Amino acid sequence: MSDVDSAESINDPAEHLPKYCDFFKHLLVEELVLEPDYRQIHYGKCAVIGRLCAIPDYFKLENVTVPHLPSDYRLPTGAVSLLLLNFTYDSPSVESLAHAGYCIVRGEVVLCNVQKPNSPTLTTRGLHEQLLQLGNNEQLRSALLEKVQQTHRPALSVWHTNRIDQAEELIQRRLEIRLLCKDSISWGQ
Repeated sequence: MSDVDSAESINDPAEHLPKYCDFFKHLLVEELVLEPDYRQIHYGKCAVIGRLCAIPDYFKLENVTVPHLPSDYRLPTGAVSLLLLNFTYDSPSVESLAHAGYCIVRGEVVLCNVQKPNSPTLTTRGLHEQLLQLGNNEQLRSALLEKVQQTHRPALSVWHTNRIDQAEELIQRRLEIRLLCKDSISWGQ
């Protein structure tokens, strides 16, 4: 391979597109709902713990308070919520769940057009691809990002759910494991 070929492959914008997460990454409702930049939202599979909330026309997964977090970072249960797509009580992948019950939801993160609910969903990678098509035109890129920010919200396309007990403690333990993993990576560097 010549130096020109290797330089072109390094500068290929497609190389910087998000890679699909093929394992169920443990995320918080807050991490998805409160992310201000939709280009940074998780792309792929995830597992999210929350409290099921049944609204007449749809379902959502509410955040659960993590009691061990400092009060500046702690949100009350139900302060933010994530829209659940493809979820029904009679689905074979749904254990016996009830309104206000705690559960873990496994699925895929998408951006849902809340102004046109039946329109196709968008993924983080799809958003990146649309931006890539606009090239270096910052005005068009900003307009697209603003439009998506106004019309879309993070949602979870549900594949499977399980009822759980002690949601606060389970979230706390997963956060501790995440911190330990992060520390062990930094030690190895």
